Amino acid sequence: MRLRLCIITVLLLNAASLVAQEDTLEQGFGWSFVPIPAYTPETSWMAALTAFVTYRDNVDPTMRTSSLAVALQGTLKNQFSLGLYPEIYLDSNRVRIEGGIEWYLYPYNFFGVGNNNPSSNAELYTPYGAKLELRALYALSGTRVQHGLSAGIHLDVRYDHIRSVEQRSDGTVGPLGRGDVVGAEGGWYNGIGPQVSYDTRDNNFDARAGVFAETHVVAYGALLGSSFSSVVTTLDARAYALVFSDVSVAGRVLVQSSTGAPPFLQLPSIGGSNNMRGIIDAQQRDRMSLLAGVEMRFPILWRFRGAAYADAGQVASTPSSVAVDQLWISWGAGIRFLLVPEERISLRFDVGVARGVPQFYLGFNEAF
Repeated sequence: MRLRLCIITVLLLNAASLVAQEDTLEQGFGWSFVPIPAYTPETSWMAALTAFVTYRDNVDPTMRTSSLAVALQGTLKNQFSLGLYPEIYLDSNRVRIEGGIEWYLYPYNFFGVGNNNPSSNAELYTPYGAKLELRALYALSGTRVQHGLSAGIHLDVRYDHIRSVEQRSDGTVGPLGRGDVVGAEGGWYNGIGPQVSYDTRDNNFDARAGVFAETHVVAYGALLGSSFSSVVTTLDARAYALVFSDVSVAGRVLVQSSTGAPPFLQLPSIGGSNNMRGIIDAQQRDRMSLLAGVEMRFPILWRFRGAAYADAGQVASTPSSVAVDQLWISWGAGIRFLLVPEERISLRFDVGVARGVPQFYLGFNEAF
């Protein structure tokens, strides 16, 4: 589930306003209240009402501001969440602590396990639960976590109760409804592991130069009170380059794997507003996922910018079962409107197409 789209937007907009108005920066606390809309195929229209508190301990505009968002999110598909989202910088930006604490009631579709699940497989399930995700990083090179190499820990604590599973549209009961899927009744998902990040991007929201690479390995098991034993590994690598005046190209490779006895919610997937636009989020999921994408970004007029992109991805049960002729290919284009040009923060509208079916997305900032 993607519960943080609106919350992240609020964080970015407020952080940008602090930097853009650097001549008025002041130490101490600040606050604001912001409503934010968005749209994805998985949620339909959504909105978040967010109270946002910031704290700045200096007036240097290049230093990050600590923040805490308290947000209530709802969608037209009766999906709701309430959460706290801290992003705290300590020791002159050498330490970053971020994550979220969420409560949610979030109906979602399970389509099965594999690389070719049709939409008719959908089983609407309703999880009710709470989660805590925490990432703490310390700068190993340079003087700040946002420049160079940093390392730390990744903590994931979650409890889900699957309140109900509906029949498929043809009236049959699918594997989730029959209880044939690991995690069909919910449970505890508690894990911890190392995280390493390398970041030289020129901008966090719309990078046009530099690289970003991050990996984390999170182990879940009975020792931590988890109902399931598994290891989830993620590698996310991105590169950005200017082609010529204000035109840039961005590339990304994302690899995820889950070993042991993972519940279905931990199985890697493809699709969604950031990971292969045009494919429904998590319609294709399995023990591992591979994704590669390239995007060209260019100016149009005034504050309007454009993008064109193509992605290829697949989920598989083992590395040996990955096959070129089983790849999902998606492509599309979109328009951005720069809300805060100084920080490259934008409103994003995209159309993504996979196997002839278009999907529409309204959100904020670039997909990666």
